[in-house]
Amino acid sequence: MRNIKFIAGALWLVSVPALAEVPLSGSFTASAACPALQSISRQTNPGNVALEQGATYDLVAANKTPASHVMLVIPGAEPERRWVALECGTTDRPIDQADNTKAAPPAYRGTQYVFAVNWQPAFCETAPGKTECRNQRPDSFEASNFTLHGLWPQPRSAEYCGVSERDIWASRDGRWLDLPMLDLTIAQRRDLDEVMPGSRSGLDRHEWIKHGTCYNGDQRDYIADSLDLMLALNTSEVAELFAGNIGRRITLAQVRAAFDASFGAGAGERVSLSCVEDGNRILISELQINLTGEITGPDDFVRLLLAADPTDSDCSSGQVDAVGLR
Repeated sequence: MRNIKFIAGALWLVSVPALAEVPLSGSFTASAACPALQSISRQTNPGNVALEQGATYDLVAANKTPASHVMLVIPGAEPERRWVALECGTTDRPIDQADNTKAAPPAYRGTQYVFAVNWQPAFCETAPGKTECRNQRPDSFEASNFTLHGLWPQPRSAEYCGVSERDIWASRDGRWLDLPMLDLTIAQRRDLDEVMPGSRSGLDRHEWIKHGTCYNGDQRDYIADSLDLMLALNTSEVAELFAGNIGRRITLAQVRAAFDASFGAGAGERVSLSCVEDGNRILISELQINLTGEITGPDDFVRLLLAADPTDSDCSSGQVDAVGLR
């Protein structure tokens, strides 16, 4: 069986730093040339930006109460809002110490992300002209594994954050190859092209522009987290269920039972099926999976599922399509 061993007892809700920000005003004077981070948890620093000792910066927020980091505006940085350790300087006014007695910010409630994955053979039946659908092979990855559609911050209105009008319209019009290429490592590009066949049509660019720009991280964070989730799913009993029933009909109940078996009781309630008509057949084309929490690796899948809200499904059963157009 393709399965993952998860850390016992990891079924808790976690706070998401971006949602626990405490707005601040005033200034911060650097006492050391500390790194200016885009993401505290992942220690990402696009451009290797550092504070200039003695320089003064505008304060935007603290990461929590009591604070360990503050967000500053760093002129010339991209993005210009960065996190720095509080110990790296002084503020022109004290950060409210009275908040130290308050309860910690509550964990995120509800569904923070929808993780959408395709069963590529069924998708291609509806889009045979797509580049990635023209030369499907029985021995290809997508013949027996789920493929990545996207990771979507919620609510659904969280789209196109800080994106130019030009790129918004290119994304909406389907001119995805006109969008900027993603800045990925060589390994990320290799892995993404395997699990997201649609990247040949620019799907990766579209997903970043529409959804990833609203994610708490840069392009590499967004893709790394998506790849971790794909690894967890494609090494689970859910993937076994689909790969073992190609050409046959399976039900929502079977899919949810496979999620429960792989990721714990109740996990399946966080999953919905999307189906499409292909002649006289009903095909399962996509799973949409509710998740909540910070993504740090494949082993997080249990915790992320159980922290999210249950969901309904419009499709109750469908056929698992074989690779190749009918």
